[in-house]
Amino acid sequence: MGEQMAQSALHLEQEADRRTRERVRKVLWKHEPLRASDSSIQLQVERGIVRLSGRVRVQALKQIAAYLARSVEGVQGVQNDLVSDSEVVRAVADALAADPLTRPHVLRVDASLGQVRLAGIAPSLEVERRALEVARAVPLALDAVSAIEIDPQAASQPTVVSS
Repeated sequence: MGEQMAQSALHLEQEADRRTRERVRKVLWKHEPLRASDSSIQLQVERGIVRLSGRVRVQALKQIAAYLARSVEGVQGVQNDLVSDSEVVRAVADALAADPLTRPHVLRVDASLGQVRLAGIAPSLEVERRALEVARAVPLALDAVSAIEIDPQAASQPTVVSS
C-alpha cells in the first residue's frame, strides 16, 4: 500500500512537471524575439524547477527567457544554462588574447548560436591554425571556421577585436 502511494505521488509530480514544461514552452514560443532569432532552447522541469539550456543570440534573450519561465504558474525556480553568442565571442576573444601566438594579431570574432567565425589578417598559416585550435578549445564554442586572410607582410597588432 505504501509503495502504491509513493508511485502515485511520483506520477502526480511527473504530470505536474509535464504540464509546467508545456506552459513554459508556450510562453517562450509566444515571445516574438525568441522565436524570430532562431534560438535553440531546451527545457527540463523537475519538481517545479525549470532548467533552460541551449543557445540564444544575445544576453538579453537569455535574461528574457529566464524571466518568462519564472512567470509561469507552477515554476518553483529557474536554472538558466543558456549560452549567448556574446558570451561565446567574449570567451574566444579572451582565449585568443591569452595565447602567445595569436595575441599580437587583430582577429575579429563573431558567433552565431555557438558557431564561431574568425576573420582578419594573419602573417602565416601557423597563426591561422593556432587561432582555430584556440577557438575550438573554448568550451562555449561549438565549432570555429576561418575567414582569416594570410599576408606575410601583415604588421603585428597588440589586441584581439570582438564584436
